[in-house]
Amino acid sequence: MNGATADMRVISGVGNAGWKLFECCSAASTNDLARDLPAWSAVRADVQTGGRGRFGRRFVSDAGGLWISAVLPADGGAAKWAGFSLMVGVHLVRMLEALEVPSARLRWPNDLMSGPKKLGGLLIEQSAKDVLVVGFGLNISNSPWTSDPSLEAISTSIARVSQPVPSVEEMAVRTLDALAGAHQAMEVGGMPAAIDELNSRWSRPVPVSIALSTGGTATGRFLGLDSRGHLRLLNERDSEFLVEHQSIEKLSEID
Repeated sequence: MNGATADMRVISGVGNAGWKLFECCSAASTNDLARDLPAWSAVRADVQTGGRGRFGRRFVSDAGGLWISAVLPADGGAAKWAGFSLMVGVHLVRMLEALEVPSARLRWPNDLMSGPKKLGGLLIEQSAKDVLVVGFGLNISNSPWTSDPSLEAISTSIARVSQPVPSVEEMAVRTLDALAGAHQAMEVGGMPAAIDELNSRWSRPVPVSIALSTGGTATGRFLGLDSRGHLRLLNERDSEFLVEHQSIEKLSEID
């Protein structure tokens, strides 16, 4: 494994799918360590020193949170796996609901939320033609706002919203089971199944501001997704319009 650390531990047969899990105390990025592993392998670090989100944004990854990356097979071509992040989001929300996290939801495209505050996020990268690396970070008992005070108003942790607090090890297994479930569901129903469930959850229009890759901004009330994964919004005259997902740099909810 490129970038492997001396303290790396290996656990076989983890979760329902029998994952091979590599664990270490510290990593720059678990996605980077997982990149060269075969399918059904995963890497978890106690802390990340270079965790990243979409567009390379910094992702605070302090001790007490779950920082894990899993490698999944993705045969059949890119079109088959288009929208897989939505299916992963569906299954991770279900995982949080099973823990009775209040108001668990997915904020498009990859933020796991408890009400208005962010619990975690996911980043999916294709490291090879036939595999996907799913990176997931989740605040459990950690306090990322200690190192970045700006996170205090917008982030939370499971310890702050729900009891009892699960261990990082328990959440690693739950997450790997959720990812295996998402993979199986994608094989069966594809992106339409994920969009249908998410749209049923996004039943209340939410005011949003969208920063576009062209440099412009779109505002409106977010309704959900169309069949191609584009965002459906209502303007001030209650007329619906679409914003293509590939043109979006950042979506922010407006209080």
